[in-house]
Amino acid sequence: MHYLLFTTTRCPKCPDFKNFVAEKISFKGECLNEQHSDFQRLAAKFGVTMAPSILIFSDQNERLLCTSETHELETFLTQF
Repeated sequence: MHYLLFTTTRCPKCPDFKNFVAEKISFKGECLNEQHSDFQRLAAKFGVTMAPSILIFSDQNERLLCTSETHELETFLTQF
Protein backbone atom coordinates (compact mmCIF):
# COMPACT_ATOMS: atom_id res chain seq x y z
CA MET A 1 0.00 0.00 0.00
CA HIS A 2 0.95 3.63 -0.36
CA TYR A 3 -0.70 6.98 0.28
CA LEU A 4 -1.00 10.56 -0.88
CA LEU A 5 -1.71 13.14 1.80
CA PHE A 6 -3.01 16.53 0.66
CA THR A 7 -2.48 19.43 3.07
CA THR A 8 -2.28 23.20 2.88
CA THR A 9 -0.04 25.57 4.77
CA ARG A 10 -3.02 27.59 6.06
CA CYS A 11 -5.18 24.69 7.23
CA PRO A 12 -5.60 24.56 11.03
CA LYS A 13 -6.35 20.78 10.98
CA CYS A 14 -3.48 19.79 8.68
CA PRO A 15 -0.57 19.70 11.17
CA ASP A 16 -2.41 17.39 13.58
CA PHE A 17 -3.64 15.17 10.75
CA LYS A 18 -0.14 15.00 9.27
CA ASN A 19 1.28 14.00 12.68
CA PHE A 20 -1.44 11.37 13.07
CA VAL A 21 -0.52 9.89 9.68
CA ALA A 22 3.17 9.86 10.58
CA GLU A 23 2.43 8.03 13.85
CA LYS A 24 -0.08 5.50 12.53
CA ILE A 25 1.06 4.60 9.01
CA SER A 26 4.14 2.51 8.43
CA PHE A 27 3.89 2.14 4.65
CA LYS A 28 5.27 4.60 2.09
CA GLY A 29 3.54 7.77 1.12
CA GLU A 30 3.88 11.34 0.04
CA CYS A 31 2.62 14.55 1.59
CA LEU A 32 1.74 17.33 -0.82
CA ASN A 33 0.82 20.90 0.00
CA GLU A 34 -0.37 23.66 -2.31
CA GLN A 35 3.24 24.65 -3.03
CA HIS A 36 4.04 21.25 -4.61
CA SER A 37 4.18 21.46 -8.41
CA ASP A 38 1.72 18.55 -8.87
CA PHE A 39 -0.71 19.50 -6.10
CA GLN A 40 -3.46 20.97 -8.29
CA ARG A 41 -3.15 18.31 -10.99
CA LEU A 42 -3.27 15.41 -8.55
CA ALA A 43 -6.05 16.94 -6.46
CA ALA A 44 -8.15 17.30 -9.62
CA LYS A 45 -7.25 13.81 -10.83
CA PHE A 46 -8.38 12.21 -7.56
CA GLY A 47 -11.28 14.57 -6.80
CA VAL A 48 -9.73 16.00 -3.64
CA THR A 49 -11.63 19.12 -2.63
CA MET A 50 -10.58 19.66 0.98
CA ALA A 51 -7.53 19.55 3.17
CA PRO A 52 -6.42 17.51 4.85
CA SER A 53 -7.29 14.51 2.71
CA ILE A 54 -5.53 11.18 2.52
CA LEU A 55 -5.86 8.66 -0.25
CA ILE A 56 -4.63 5.13 0.32
CA PHE A 57 -3.92 2.86 -2.61
CA SER A 58 -3.26 -0.84 -2.91
CA ASP A 59 -0.04 -2.11 -4.46
CA GLN A 60 -2.03 -2.34 -7.71
CA ASN A 61 -2.96 1.38 -7.41
CA GLU A 62 -6.58 0.66 -6.56
CA ARG A 63 -7.98 3.41 -4.33
CA LEU A 64 -8.87 1.84 -1.00
CA LEU A 65 -9.71 4.94 1.04
CA CYS A 66 -10.18 8.69 0.74
CA THR A 67 -10.87 10.54 3.97
CA SER A 68 -10.30 13.71 5.94
CA GLU A 69 -11.24 12.15 9.27
CA THR A 70 -8.78 10.56 11.69
CA HIS A 71 -11.41 8.14 13.05
CA GLU A 72 -12.12 6.82 9.53
CA LEU A 73 -8.40 6.41 8.88
CA GLU A 74 -7.89 4.63 12.19
CA THR A 75 -10.81 2.26 11.50
CA PHE A 76 -9.39 1.48 8.06
CA LEU A 77 -5.91 0.80 9.46
CA THR A 78 -7.25 -1.72 11.99
CA GLN A 79 -8.17 -3.95 9.03
CA PHE A 80 -4.52 -4.37 8.06
